[in-house]
Amino acid sequence: MIGLNDAPTIVISAADGVTEQQWQQVLFGIEEEGIPWRWQQEGNDDIVQRAWEAAARSLLLVGLACTTEEMVVHYRNLPASEPLFRLARPQEEQQWRHLGNNAARLVKGLPFKPLSPRPNGAGLNPMPGTPGKPSTGE
Repeated sequence: MIGLNDAPTIVISAADGVTEQQWQQVLFGIEEEGIPWRWQQEGNDDIVQRAWEAAARSLLLVGLACTTEEMVVHYRNLPASEPLFRLARPQEEQQWRHLGNNAARLVKGLPFKPLSPRPNGAGLNPMPGTPGKPSTGE
């Protein structure tokens, strides 16, 4: 018998004090793709590590972690220190929704939606110093 914690969901690890309401656009994006998610309050440890651990617990192999200021998407088959996406505030609502879409599309094996509202890629705004990701200086 499969229990609630064993259901195939994207697992979201939220830092203490972070609410679903703060990340509503990301959750809407996941729901738009028809993939279920599970929200868990889990402390304030390293966000990238928490995202990878969430992916490791997910039967769908995808995990997210968030603080009040940033969100990380991770895939269990990636190295723990190399998340797939990492965005920090401020971003436009559409970028956050697309981040949620992309987490779900990873599960479905579909192409990702663009995270940048600008055609040249400026505005992606990954965290400065994230390996393999351009920094736009914004």
